[in-house]
Amino acid sequence: MPLFNEKNESCLIEILKLHIPDVEDLLNPAAEEAEINHAESMMNCRFPDDFRQLYMKHNGEGEQVFGVMAGFSWMALQSVTASWRGRQNSGCDIISGKPDAVQEGEYRKGWVPFAEDGGGSFLVMDLEPGVKGSYGQIITLDRNSNISYVISESLGHFFEFIESGFSNGEINAIDEEEVILIHRKQGHLFDDMLALTTMEDEKNSLIPISGFWAEYFEDDHEGGYISAETLSKQRMVFIRPDLARKHGAVSLDILAHMPNLKELIIHADEIANYDVLKQLSGLTKLVIGGQSFKESDLEYLVSLEELRELTLVRLSLRDAHKLRDVKKLKYLSLSKIDSMDCKAIGALVNLTELSLEELEVGDLSYISNLKKLKKLELKKVTIPDLAFLKDLRNLTTFKTDRCVKDESKNTVLGELQKLEEFTYPVGDLTLFKNCTSLREIGVDASRFSGLEEISGCSITGITIFQATSEEHANSVVAEFNKYFNLQSYGWQVNW
Repeated sequence: MPLFNEKNESCLIEILKLHIPDVEDLLNPAAEEAEINHAESMMNCRFPDDFRQLYMKHNGEGEQVFGVMAGFSWMALQSVTASWRGRQNSGCDIISGKPDAVQEGEYRKGWVPFAEDGGGSFLVMDLEPGVKGSYGQIITLDRNSNISYVISESLGHFFEFIESGFSNGEINAIDEEEVILIHRKQGHLFDDMLALTTMEDEKNSLIPISGFWAEYFEDDHEGGYISAETLSKQRMVFIRPDLARKHGAVSLDILAHMPNLKELIIHADEIANYDVLKQLSGLTKLVIGGQSFKESDLEYLVSLEELRELTLVRLSLRDAHKLRDVKKLKYLSLSKIDSMDCKAIGALVNLTELSLEELEVGDLSYISNLKKLKKLELKKVTIPDLAFLKDLRNLTTFKTDRCVKDESKNTVLGELQKLEEFTYPVGDLTLFKNCTSLREIGVDASRFSGLEEISGCSITGITIFQATSEEHANSVVAEFNKYFNLQSYGWQVNW
């Protein structure tokens, strides 16, 4: 649908007139061309001509109508530029709902927000699409998720979506006395995965269901069948051990009917096979805990092009080198893995977060290869020394629950300028006198010293180790409060 008809009338306005006859009186007056030019100059981009023309008809909604953009408020230019400016350097990490459709990472300068829900979510015109996207496509910016979906290929297609919604009764205009509210029967647009992924042709098909999955979806299936529409809305699946044991072998084949699945958590030994993982190209978070997962199944993870977070628990894995082929993996957690050669972790150079628990970790020197690492947690592992931390200049968080064998190399800690949290039973606090970013620290109540020397830090929280009583722990808190305004503290109970 073009944005304007042959009479140069806004197609959006003509759609709205059929349901709100006086809608033009409820919208803001036209924006001046100078206002549009100023917005473009500030955002360093050129709006598409029909987008400019749309604002030269009306500068967004007025105060007497809300939701003309399928339940989202059409923003005035002043709000557009303010929201765009507020998103720059916001630290967001956008993930494309469909591979390569939306550019990933930080907020792009070519993303023009034009509609909002009033709670921090936006519809955005994308002038910097991914390699498989379209210039001018409409994408989501969701306050509850960093996943961005393509709603439509263009603003014109989005207006068709609005027209269709009014025609089939999905979108209604409700007169609330002082304001006309445009409402979607299905609720918030971003909760409707079917609409976001344009799967209308498949929504009425039925999928047979039984056993484990019949109980998992007990409120959503009828007569042994579940609709593809229901499955398409699943963003997270959690396979619990008790339910899996009850039904025996669990097939994962039904997951192939969940194109919007982003998070999969499996804590069960009864999984029949894992080959369906090859089809879950949009999966971003995966947790596997169960003896049915074998080392050869790591091959399936390579197909997960969007996988960012991986947690493996209670598995028998020796060689994990295949994980280096999971190109977008940022977070890895390994717990209670039998016989694993941890040196393979050193090849995962794109990791930013790593957690190891109850493993034979060796000398940990391989971790020094992970130059992008920001967060490291070591629980119930033997740590020879901390020399491996020296080259981790981006490290902000280090957590462990026990002392290293040789503390003579702890002097490397003073070189970690970005360190914000160091949870470890520290004795010599002077090691951190140059770590001015430090906010939280662990302290050994039996031997700490040098508190005054780190008074230049901004410590707000402490974790106390080796206290002999609650009174002893509270005395440590009192000592720290002489130099810092503690907002949080806690201790390990050893008495």
